[in-house]
Amino acid sequence: MSTRRRRWLLRGTWLAAIVVFCVLWPAWEFPHFIIPKQLHAEALVQLALFHGAWLLVPLLVQSGFIAFARFRQHRKLRATGATVLAVVCALLIYARFVEPALLVVRRTVIPAPVDLDIALVADVHIGRFTRPAKLRQVVDRLNRLHVDLVLFAGDFTYGPPRDLAAALAPLRDLNAQVYAVLGNHDEQLPGPPVADRIRTALAGSPVHFIAHRVVEFPDFRLAGLYDWWTARDDAAFLRNLPPGKPLLILMHQPHSLRALRGVPFALAMAGHTHGGQVYLPWLTREMFLRIRDEKYVNGYYVTPEGKLFVTPGVGVTGMPLRLDCPPTIDVLELRRHAD
Repeated sequence: MSTRRRRWLLRGTWLAAIVVFCVLWPAWEFPHFIIPKQLHAEALVQLALFHGAWLLVPLLVQSGFIAFARFRQHRKLRATGATVLAVVCALLIYARFVEPALLVVRRTVIPAPVDLDIALVADVHIGRFTRPAKLRQVVDRLNRLHVDLVLFAGDFTYGPPRDLAAALAPLRDLNAQVYAVLGNHDEQLPGPPVADRIRTALAGSPVHFIAHRVVEFPDFRLAGLYDWWTARDDAAFLRNLPPGKPLLILMHQPHSLRALRGVPFALAMAGHTHGGQVYLPWLTREMFLRIRDEKYVNGYYVTPEGKLFVTPGVGVTGMPLRLDCPPTIDVLELRRHAD
């Protein structure tokens, strides 16, 4: 076969692959999700990137071969370009396929007036990018942790599947006390209004929704807040609680701290930030400050309002990537005598 024919065959193969992975596959999947009309174009582009990322694998192989061949031919400029492309492909493959498939457990000891082990999970985002197999992975790991409480800090969905009950079914197998609040993507901010569907899908499960409720335990209280963007949080119901028990607060966004000014609480727990999802030293923190006015991105903070813990969550939105910020279950070890 001539060189010219080989080139045209290679180009035709790439074109066919792009059509399959970036057009046909997303178009076939699209009707399986609940997506408002105003988000159709965005969702199609995201699904094209999600599935089209598989083409990074042959592109990495091809770039590697070209780099090797050009170095042997002493064509250093072209060899360097192909090497850079191969490195970029390798990083994107890791961020798209490897790190999002991980699940780490991070333990943090927090001084508190009660001894308690809490597993904190957020931002599952079942739907467009995160599939039920990831939720099954999370549930299996939670069931092996032997904690006192499991808390879900909202955002169960992102471009949710039409069969939401089936997608969330793994949560029915949790073997701990589970309490949850909803997040902005569950409350049509943005996305379809699926809050009631989520509650219906999980009716009779171990998951109990506690927004604007206080749950009494022998040694502490647990309260839930609405998502900050709903503008429905009124912390007055927390200011009138009788004294005597430490108060723990579950919320979706760290911004909800603003509703808690003047409320005495032992620890507030949130998600929403994804830890930046792609973490770049200094830059991630600056982007959150400048674009979202958010100082608390990932981990434990002692703030002017009180103690706060923000988990980076387990799912993805926007771009289906995670880099240096793996899906995380945070185990908070609250201890009376912590240093």
